[in-house]
Amino acid sequence: MAGNAEKKQATKNTKILKEIHLISLGVNALTLLIIFLLNRPSNKKPFFFFNVPLVICELIVEKIGRPRFTLEKVSGGRTVPKLVSSGEDLSQSGLTEYLFDIIYFTLLQNIVLVILGTNNVWYLSLVIPAFAAYKLYGLFLGGRQLLGGRSSFKEEEPASGSKEKGQSKRQQKLEKRGQKVRYR
Repeated sequence: MAGNAEKKQATKNTKILKEIHLISLGVNALTLLIIFLLNRPSNKKPFFFFNVPLVICELIVEKIGRPRFTLEKVSGGRTVPKLVSSGEDLSQSGLTEYLFDIIYFTLLQNIVLVILGTNNVWYLSLVIPAFAAYKLYGLFLGGRQLLGGRSSFKEEEPASGSKEKGQSKRQQKLEKRGQKVRYR
């Protein structure tokens, strides 16, 4: 079967999406219940403001991961769903992983908000951009290492004398041998 892997991917994605939506619904419902019934914390605006990234990340994950089906008529007049797209793999690393990290981190903040009853919990949201900056810095350093650590901003290195100091005698010897013209 050619589409067996796609079908497995579609069922796996559907399961992951169902789990994340149920967890999010449960935590947010509990948080809203505590906020409005116990009036803890008294200011409710930060909850709604700081849950915007959660909603955006869930929508993005839903959009890229949800399998798409079309209805196809088969013999006997029945309609059967046919898999059009299995969606992106939601268990892959990279951007999808960071979206899930933001979702889980925001849900964790909601739980801590319920336990502590203070809006000071939302200062933990500063960790997300700091983590992103850390990852981008690592990506930048990795790119520089691929380029040999050189940058177009640096001054040109002086004569080849300093270049040879960084090489061992064996490397210098091999380089000279490679530069020799060979006649046949």
